[in-house]
Amino acid sequence: MDSFNSMKTKLDALGIYDITDGKNIFAELKAYSVVFDELFAELGIMLRELFVDTAQTYGIDTRELLLGKIKAEFPLEQRREMLKIYEQMMGGKCTPEAFDMILKGYGLTNFSVVEGPTHNRLVININDTVTAEHKKLIEEQVNADFPSHLTITINYPEE
Repeated sequence: MDSFNSMKTKLDALGIYDITDGKNIFAELKAYSVVFDELFAELGIMLRELFVDTAQTYGIDTRELLLGKIKAEFPLEQRREMLKIYEQMMGGKCTPEAFDMILKGYGLTNFSVVEGPTHNRLVININDTVTAEHKKLIEEQVNADFPSHLTITINYPEE
């Protein structure tokens, strides 16, 4: 039901208004309903963008911007998955599984992590094809997300 019919139904139930075409109250309700319908449509968009699972535009962009960079080069579903992974890893776990999840959160799919726990070393071998800009972003994110006591080496495929 649109705003006009909703207001008209509620006011008709009172029995004190004559809401028929040509009356001032009819015109007034029509004018209000135009703005209300626009507001409700905008609220619907805001509600959609509030959740990662339903966001399509600025809901995804804003979250990515807060995490460092908008990743428009990835498909929408992959961006959603990366955001979900990133939100799940907000606990600072220091396990190989957690490192894998972190790297998947960067959009990587083909990589391996080799630990050297006795020397606090970690080698990340990335086999995905990544641009120079994506490499820079990965290195910045690794420095921000991985424990600072680890010496981390990142290897990329030869070009």
